[in-house]
Amino acid sequence: MLVRWIWNWLFNQIWNGLPKGARWGLGALFAGYFVWLFFLPDLHPMPTDTSIEGRSHIDRPIHRFWVNGRWGGNVGPYGGGGVVCCQRISGDTAEVEWILSITGEQERQGMEVERHSITLPMPERTREDRYLHVHFLPNHEVKLGWSSDLISPYAHLPKRLDQVEEGAAP
Repeated sequence: MLVRWIWNWLFNQIWNGLPKGARWGLGALFAGYFVWLFFLPDLHPMPTDTSIEGRSHIDRPIHRFWVNGRWGGNVGPYGGGGVVCCQRISGDTAEVEWILSITGEQERQGMEVERHSITLPMPERTREDRYLHVHFLPNHEVKLGWSSDLISPYAHLPKRLDQVEEGAAP
């Protein structure tokens, strides 16, 4: 009750303290903003928020990876990782950095943790695209693709590219 009374008192002091023209101007500005927001979506700037989803086509786990400094999570060998949401990705290029981890068996065989980085052109993005799919391929190659849902544009790639027949394009 007290909070409501304080809020009403402050609002009335500020709003009623403004000249009539300023109140009309603020009201028109507020109404214009909502018209732009809900009825003119084509005039909005291209969205930059995205969710990053990683997929591995290699035999080593990816301990961590980043796209333009934004964390994308971790990915198991020959599998997918989770989706990391609410990242802001923009630009003409994408710098993908990743740390290859090792399984217990690989550690016993003498493998070590490796850090890699590659800069790629950012793929074309449409207004509906919200998911950036990052596919880690053998020989430290990376493919990037946008989609409006969780279905990757590279979903046709098999989990294990080493099992693709010779001469077949991945």
